[in-house]
Amino acid sequence: MNNVTNFFGEYLAKLTEKRPMACKGMIRLAVLDKFPGKTPEQINFNELKDVFNTSLKERLGNVSTPNTEQISHDIAFFLVKNQSLLTMA
Repeated sequence: MNNVTNFFGEYLAKLTEKRPMACKGMIRLAVLDKFPGKTPEQINFNELKDVFNTSLKERLGNVSTPNTEQISHDIAFFLVKNQSLLTMA
C-alpha cells in the first residue's frame, strides 16, 4: 500500500475536487497541527482518526471547502473501512 499521505490524499482529492498534491499537503499539515514533529506515518489509527475529525476539518474550512463536516465524516469512515490495510503496511 502507498504511504498514509498518498492513500488518504488521493481520497480527499476525490471528496473535495481539489488537486491531490494540495490534499496530501493538507493532511501532512493537519497532522503537524495536532502532533507537532510527527508525520502521518508516525501516528496510530486513533490519532489519525482524531486528525481527520478535528484539524483536517478546520483546515478544510479555512480554505472555504464546502461540506467540511461531511468530508470529515467520509474520510474518517474510509479510514475505518481500510484499517486492515494500514495495519499490514
